[in-house]
Formats: sequence, C-alpha cells, structure tokens
Amino acid sequence: MPNSLLAHIASNFISEYENVANSSIAYLLNEYPASQEALKSILGVDNVPTYYVTEMSTDSNGRPDVTGLDGNGCKSVIIEGKFWANLTHNQPNNYLKEITDEGKILFLAPDKRLNSLNIEIDKRTGSSEKVVISSWIEFLSLIEKENNKNHNHQLSSDLLQINELCRKMDTEGMPPLSASDLDPMNGRVASNFSDVIDECNPILREWEYSDFKGTKTTSAKYGHGFYFRGYNFGCSLYFDSRKWFVINNHTPIWLYIGSNDWKKSETISHYLNDYDSFNSFDNDFGIILHEGMDKNQIVDHIVNEVKKVLEYLNRKITNG
Repeated sequence: MPNSLLAHIASNFISEYENVANSSIAYLLNEYPASQEALKSILGVDNVPTYYVTEMSTDSNGRPDVTGLDGNGCKSVIIEGKFWANLTHNQPNNYLKEITDEGKILFLAPDKRLNSLNIEIDKRTGSSEKVVISSWIEFLSLIEKENNKNHNHQLSSDLLQINELCRKMDTEGMPPLSASDLDPMNGRVASNFSDVIDECNPILREWEYSDFKGTKTTSAKYGHGFYFRGYNFGCSLYFDSRKWFVINNHTPIWLYIGSNDWKKSETISHYLNDYDSFNSFDNDFGIILHEGMDKNQIVDHIVNEVKKVLEYLNRKITNG
C-alpha cells in the first residue's frame, strides 16, 4: 500500500505519532456509529459513549489520550493509545479511579508490543477485568467489519489513512530514540550477556556428554552463541536480544535443541514442552535468570539448566 497522507504528515513529526493516532481514534468514535459498535465488541459491553474527547485533564490522575463521556458526563471509557512510549506512573491504576463502576480502559498498541505490555499492566493491576489490551490493527479491522454491514465510503477512506499510519509504526518496530535508549548501560548489559555465553563454553566442554568437534562460536544479527552436541542432540546456546523482547517469557538466554545434525524435531519439541511448557517454544528453550545473580551465579545456573534439560530429553527419548 502506498504511504497515506496522514502517515506522511505524522512521519515528519515523529514524536507526535501517538497524538495523531489517538486524535484519529476520537474522531472515528465521534463521527461513525460503526466505530462505537466495534468498541462495544472489543470491550465486551452493551453500551459505550457517543462523545469522546482527547487529553482530558484530571486533578491528580493524569491526562488520558481519549475519554468517552456518558450522558451524565462521567468517564465510562478511557482509551490509551501506545506505540513505543513507556507506561506513565498513572497508567493504568490511577485511570481505574477515574472511570465509572462499569467503565473500561482500552490500551491499543502495536502487535509486537502486546505481550510485553500485557505483562507490565498485569504486574500493576493484577489482571483487572476492567483493562482490555488490543492491537491497533485489530481494533481498526473490527471497525471495518462493522462498516461492511452498511458501507460508508467516507469511513472507508478514513480507515485507510489511519491503518497505514498504524502499520507504519507496527512494522517498522523501532521507536524514536530516548535518553534511556542511549544509556551506555544498555551496551554493557548486551556485552555482559555475550561474555556469559563465552564463559559457559569451556565449562560445557568438560561435560562428559558434550561434543564440540567441528562446531564453532558465532555472532548473529540479534546476539552471540556457540554450537555443540549434548548427548545426541545438536545444540546452540546463545544470547538473543530479539527473543528477549518478543517471546512471552522475556529471557535473553536461549538453548536450541535439535537432532544430531541440528534439524528441528517434533519429538524433541514434544518432550521439551512436557519438561517446561512456559519456557519452551518449538525447539528453543528459554533459560530464566533471576534478579540479584552475579556473573558466576549466572554462568553456573545456565550450565546447570542446559545439563538438566538435555539429560531429561535424552532419558525420555532413549526410553521411549
């Protein structure tokens, strides 16, 4: 799809992406009943307001992006549109104080951010039923579905514009740099994890069930690791910054476990899932680290986890 006018304008004012998108959502909800029907669907409620305002200030609980006011002027819906900005200290707990007893809060975010945002919000709210998290694209698709019941050409045109803006931010996947992004500690952490992987290498070489013949250490786009064989499995132990971000268990250290020639194996995947379903993803196993571990403890923990999971798989597969 060619770049839309809205996406083009917003891209020239990159810090205003969220403001442009949130204003667009408020406009859609105020102008088109189909948008309100979509909002009912995504929130799981029978009624939503017909009037929405942006950045409505409160005395002490922040300034929500979009607020839906009921017939009494009370806040029955709050919509917080996110691309890559962090949650503020008000979100969402203080917003819960603002809405009516039957009110709902909707967070909209890029697909790539949903998992991490959901975890962060759950930590703050304890999985409140009043908070709903959805992607921009899912919400806009619901509006489009409602519009197809009684087609409005103007709404279709508006949806094309905002869809392209949201897809641009969703697919590009990199927020504007902030001061915290440029903190030298970020580089130090990544470097430390690569060092940790390197320190695991000689320890695993001493393990009687490992074989490093013909294998190598390698760096890749998202991290650093090395290949080896454990029992009769082709393995790779590595640091991966992308998996750290996008996969649900959010750990930087991963162990790939394949067949002897490193090919994926459904059998291994099956038993790996039996071993630890939360940290198993196909033939990849995430090794969870714990706050407060020093470097030596991290290395020992990783090596022990590698041995434990490979011993388990070998026993299961050997014994059938």
